[in-house]
Amino acid sequence: MTPSRLTSKKWRTMVVLGLSILLVAVPALGQSRVYSDVPDWAYQAVKKLVENGYLELYDDGTFRGNNPVDRYTFAMVVAQLLTDFGEGGARGGQDDVALLRKLSNEFQNELVLLALKDKELEARLVQLEQGRIILAEDQTKNTAEVQALNAELNALRKQVTQLIEEKNRLAAQLSAVETQQEEQQMAMENLQTELEKERRTNRVILIVLGLVGVAGLFLPAQ
Repeated sequence: MTPSRLTSKKWRTMVVLGLSILLVAVPALGQSRVYSDVPDWAYQAVKKLVENGYLELYDDGTFRGNNPVDRYTFAMVVAQLLTDFGEGGARGGQDDVALLRKLSNEFQNELVLLALKDKELEARLVQLEQGRIILAEDQTKNTAEVQALNAELNALRKQVTQLIEEKNRLAAQLSAVETQQEEQQMAMENLQTELEKERRTNRVILIVLGLVGVAGLFLPAQ
C-alpha cells in the first residue's frame, strides 16, 4: 500500500470511529432491537448501522462483531453514507464532511468498482426488463395465434360435423332408393309371374277352343 493509504489496522479503526461519529447525524429508523453479542461501547453505533440499513445481522439475529470484514463491505457502507448525505437524508458539520471525504479517498478504488458494478447491474436490469417486455409481447402474440388456431380448429370441426351429417343424409337417401328399387324389382317379378300364368291360361283356352272347333267338324249336322 502506498504511503498515502492507511494501513489495514488504521483504516479499520478510522472507519469504525468515523461511522460512529457520522451516524450521530443520521436519524435512526425502525424500532429498537436487542443485539446480545454487541459490547456496550459499540452498541449504539452498531444499532444505528443496522437500523439504517448500512450493515445486516446474521440469520440468527447476531452481529458477530469479531468476524473479519473486507474492504468492500466498508466501501458499501461509505457509498451509502455518501448517497444519504448527497440526498439530504443525513446532515453533518464540516468535520463530518471532512471525515467522509477522507473515507471516500481511502476507499476510492472500492467505490469505483462498486459504481461500475452498479452500472452493470442497472444495464442487466434494463436488459432483463427488455427481455420481459419481449417475452410479454411474444406471449401476447402466441396467445393470439393460439386463439386463431382454436377458432380455425372449431371451424374445421363444424365443417366435419356438417360433412358427417350430409353423409348420413345421403346414406339414408341411398338406403331409401335401394329399398324402393327392391320393392320395384319384387313388383316386376310378381307381374311377370302373373303374366306367365295368364299366358298359360290363354294357351289352355285356345287349345280347348281348338278342340271344340275340331269336334264340331266331325259332328253330324241336325
